[in-house]
Amino acid sequence: MKTRMTTLGGGTPASPTGLKAISCAGLAALAMLTSGVARADNDSRTTIVETRDKNRTTTVITHDEQDDWDEWDDYNWTILQMQRESISSQEEQAREAERVRRRAEIEEGQEKTSAEHEAYYDAILQDSQAALRAPAGVYYRKPGFSRAEGPGSEARVAEVGGIPYLYDQGIFWMQQGSLSIVVTAPVGAVVERLPRGATRIPAKTGTVWYFFGTFFGEKGGAYEVIKPPAGTTVFYLPDGYTQEKVKGTDLYRFGDVLFRPIFIQGVLAFQVAEP
Repeated sequence: MKTRMTTLGGGTPASPTGLKAISCAGLAALAMLTSGVARADNDSRTTIVETRDKNRTTTVITHDEQDDWDEWDDYNWTILQMQRESISSQEEQAREAERVRRRAEIEEGQEKTSAEHEAYYDAILQDSQAALRAPAGVYYRKPGFSRAEGPGSEARVAEVGGIPYLYDQGIFWMQQGSLSIVVTAPVGAVVERLPRGATRIPAKTGTVWYFFGTFFGEKGGAYEVIKPPAGTTVFYLPDGYTQEKVKGTDLYRFGDVLFRPIFIQGVLAFQVAEP
């Protein structure tokens, strides 16, 4: 019986020349005396005792020569197989760690996406609440809307400061090149009649009419676009308003007018704020 010894991961296997034969009893004693025994395998031909310390792993192999295991290639093949098993185990552990990391990454991404969707829909709902009580079935185009054909044939010219606007059903348009673009109502514009859906509301300066962010006051037999006095309250804002924080307070802006959200008997309303 011959004993061959090597250190896994330590370079070229050592030559068996001069190695002392170790009996089964000697192997058992070696296993007890050496710290950190990793494993001991046994079959009809080979006994393997593997020990570990802080710096290296040592494998002691005892083989029965009766099976003609006297070839150095066989010895190297055995060591190589053990190394391959060790490497394969390490690679599988690395793959499993990567799978765990990837699963956690996917779950985190799903949670983030879900939270983003919820925030997105919450924002849409919040942005829509201001316009929920707007008159239904009323012609309206928000500022910035444009088209080539412009307003209808009933549109009338309303000039302010030498700038011509086209007024049609409560909406003001400007011509820019080949496009007609909707703009916020210019203060001082005078129109002959109010649009359908205009709401009469009280104000400090008397009665005014409100239509999708535009305030009209009476002027002779016509109606003039006015800047609303602070404290004037309406129950909806038009599509096209924005939200902003002014001096730490959340306000709504449409054109040059700022609105403060308030509740009147539990109903959301919007009060014109001081500029």
